[in-house]
Amino acid sequence: MATKGASNRYGNSNGSRHQGKPTGTINYPWAKAFNKYSLDKHFDFHGKHMGFDSIESYKQHAIKFANTIDKKNCLSFVDAKTGATYKYNIVTNEFAIITKDGYIVTYYKPENGYDYYKEQIMKHGKVIGGKKYGKDKKD
Repeated sequence: MATKGASNRYGNSNGSRHQGKPTGTINYPWAKAFNKYSLDKHFDFHGKHMGFDSIESYKQHAIKFANTIDKKNCLSFVDAKTGATYKYNIVTNEFAIITKDGYIVTYYKPENGYDYYKEQIMKHGKVIGGKKYGKDKKD
């Protein structure tokens, strides 16, 4: 698992035609920090459940997860309305939402795992090849 760096923005490997540009699955260049306005609340809700004993540890793990490139185990999509990236690891059950500006708004392990991730796609919409799936889908 590599983390994002200057040569690997948006989770695209070197030589990719999308290198350095947003894609349908990643819409932030680098997760900078946890949103300072929601950090305390999210730590209270999720930190202890995930085994973190400090807000700093929770924040650092969230940032590391958001910046880790793991195409084998991680799934992600971009919210069709807000541009936020929803990221889920199918092995560790970690889930995060990262704004297009690179701020983490939430980080936790959903009770329903992959089913929860699929619900988010339906709720927030996903655009693939110009066709919208999920919320407000036009058949």
